[in-house]
Amino acid sequence: MKPLDHFETCFPLLEDHAHTFLNPDELKSFQSFSGKEVARQLKNLLEKPLAEFTVVNEAYFRARWAELLRLLHPGEDLVLLEIASGDADMIPQAMARTHPKGLYITANMNKALNDSLSRKTESLALKMNIIEDDAVRIADYTGKGTVDVIAFQHAVNDVIQSILCDKAGIDTVHAEWMELLPRMIELVKQESSRNTLAAQVKEPFLELMRALLGTLRSGGYVAMNHYLFQLDLDWGYPPDVFEHMIPMTREWLRELKGCREITLDGFDSQWWIFLQKIVSEPSY
Repeated sequence: MKPLDHFETCFPLLEDHAHTFLNPDELKSFQSFSGKEVARQLKNLLEKPLAEFTVVNEAYFRARWAELLRLLHPGEDLVLLEIASGDADMIPQAMARTHPKGLYITANMNKALNDSLSRKTESLALKMNIIEDDAVRIADYTGKGTVDVIAFQHAVNDVIQSILCDKAGIDTVHAEWMELLPRMIELVKQESSRNTLAAQVKEPFLELMRALLGTLRSGGYVAMNHYLFQLDLDWGYPPDVFEHMIPMTREWLRELKGCREITLDGFDSQWWIFLQKIVSEPSY
């Protein structure tokens, strides 16, 4: 596995990040670890499929998204749309520190996950709008050209899995996500073994992206990231597909009109994709 990041760069910054991006209870938990233990957890996080879930992960990922959001939108008025957030709160936690005057929007149809996200973020001083509808219809809620950044935080795989479930007639809205995950993995494994994954998924994925681009302001950005979970691999996720989710998606996105891929120093193209909506020429 290619490392997510450089341990030698990240470790010296992690304690400062913990003080910035963790709440008091989380910081207390972080400080209960020895320096050696923090280093071990961070090294494993960066260099192996994710198998531990502690505040070290939270400090790293929140800080990473905070760094990215400052680069993409330095102003305080960030409007961010997250796709398939589940109940992961990394981005709203980062935004509450970097862009407290901003607006966080998420489109997610699973009600249980939305309820969990609401509980995790209820104390944040950040305006939030959780939309329980298909992201394909997101412009009905946001309007056109109103969003600065569209984020897929470890969500490309979730979108792909949801597309396959929809084709198979499997309900992803009311089901418990973790109970459904083995079935999702089996669908991915099945299509991968037949070499039909792209044929099943690419066009619906691009259809979603076209709808999302309509909400994005001219010059705005799409940011996608991915990393590996050991549990998914243990449950049979095809390793080659899971590890190369971003390169596979990049090939599909090359057919998408109206945007261009950009690169950012320090964000590895194995794990990140950045698109910028092409600036419209003024009409006279």
